Amino acid sequence: MINDNFSDLIASLEISFGELTEIIKALGNESRLKIMILLLSQPQSYSNIVNEINLKKTAISNHLTRLIRVGLIERGDYGIYEITGDGIEFLKAIESSYQNSPSRQLKNFQKIERRKVSESFLNRFNI
Repeated sequence: MINDNFSDLIASLEISFGELTEIIKALGNESRLKIMILLLSQPQSYSNIVNEINLKKTAISNHLTRLIRVGLIERGDYGIYEITGDGIEFLKAIESSYQNSPSRQLKNFQKIERRKVSESFLNRFNI
């Protein structure tokens, strides 16, 4: 039995399943994610990407090709790579989901509570 709260989400995910898995695989690689983050600051030349990401040129080339294929980056004039609107939106969604996840919020709450207890202890003994 499908939970009615998720039926639209399930249908949408099933329709886009192939594309989504390719994007998730592309962003799930540490080197490709580093490239995406680098391109957020500004468009970069291939040589600058090679200098910033500690990998062999062929590996960088393969990563760039994969990111282009899924539409997260594009290669513009003069071999300059830049992040696409889709790339920006996917990174925003990942960051927002991470920051707003219930488990992350619980950890942050627990950290604040521990800090309050520590400060209370220190204040009580004038430490």
